[in-house]
Amino acid sequence: MYIAGDWGTSNLRLYLCEYNPNGSIALETRYGAGISKISNDFEERFFNLAQEWLSTYGKMPVLLSGMVGSTIGWKEAPYLDCPVDADKIADGRISFQVRGVDISILSGLKALNPIGVNDVMRGEELQLLGWMQSNKNIKRHNLFALPGTHNKWALAQNGAISTFLTAFTGELFALLRNHSILITEQSSFSFNENVFLQGVESSSKSSTTQLVHTLFSTRTRQVLGDISAEDGLSYLSGLIIGCDVTGALGMFDNIDEVIVIGDPIIAGHYKLVINSMGHTAICCDPTAIAIAGFDTIYRSIYQS
Repeated sequence: MYIAGDWGTSNLRLYLCEYNPNGSIALETRYGAGISKISNDFEERFFNLAQEWLSTYGKMPVLLSGMVGSTIGWKEAPYLDCPVDADKIADGRISFQVRGVDISILSGLKALNPIGVNDVMRGEELQLLGWMQSNKNIKRHNLFALPGTHNKWALAQNGAISTFLTAFTGELFALLRNHSILITEQSSFSFNENVFLQGVESSSKSSTTQLVHTLFSTRTRQVLGDISAEDGLSYLSGLIIGCDVTGALGMFDNIDEVIVIGDPIIAGHYKLVINSMGHTAICCDPTAIAIAGFDTIYRSIYQS
């Protein structure tokens, strides 16, 4: 038995896992606040969620990933240079003991991205490792899209994460939705696929068109009655995601298939855009992939 936790900026997902040679199984899941929502009381937050498991099953190893290892997290874990595989990530962890429980926080990754600037990630590497563990007989190059607040595009080659690229997609959408004049009426996001694809088309009309040249059309189309106020968010989302996908696919060569790992709704939106651009997108269950990733690390540390 072991405890695995994806502790990101916004949320904590804690899993009670049972290891077996065919792959770990998540027996229970508990949820808590993310790093940005708490005030340095990481130990108390963790044990409030995990104490019942520890009391029932005894002390067990704990594996944590994500922003919990950042400068604003529980303990700072280093960034490892790509390319990296599961063993290198496991070896790069930091370990400590609290209340008699052995806790490991996994390192983040850093790389020179396809644009030629330094990039970092924390947490997404577990999902990449999980997919590679679940598909370990596939040895070709694989491109991944991991939608989120800061969307990641990652390239894996022969069982190792070779490079990646961060897009400001999710946070940009939230900022423009809540703090700009582009959305004339604040309302819940009722997705309109047709209007969304209009935004995608506007984002890719010309190779010289940039996002800053198309964003204002979100407002003008509402003002002139081309789209309704409630559909403004669908159009804005299409613009931003369309620009993200177009830019990313242009930076990686010989890609026919993109593996999308994330929340089913937003992953579905990415799949729609990728397919509309003539590529194949495959969506994966993010929870199952994450557990497979933790299983890979657990094997490297405790079963090797």
